[in-house]
Amino acid sequence: MIKRPDAFAPFSIGPFGCIGKNLAYMEIRLLTAQLIMQFDVTLAPGEDGSKLLQKSRDHFTMGLADLDLVFRRRT
Repeated sequence: MIKRPDAFAPFSIGPFGCIGKNLAYMEIRLLTAQLIMQFDVTLAPGEDGSKLLQKSRDHFTMGLADLDLVFRRRT
C-alpha cells in the first residue's frame, strides 16, 4: 500500500536529523509490546475494518479513518 517508502522521513535525515529518533522508536516498540502482552485486542461488534481501508485519506501525513477496537485485560 506504500507508494514511495523513501518519502517518509518524520525525523528528517542526514546530519540535521532528530537526535531522539532512536529513543522514540524504542518507546513505540516498548508500548506496542506492553499493549500486546497485557490486553486481548479484538474488533468491536459490527466492525470489520473496511472503513479504515476505504475512508483513510493520504494527505501530507496519513489521515486514518476510525477503527473501533475492544481491549480486554488479560488475567
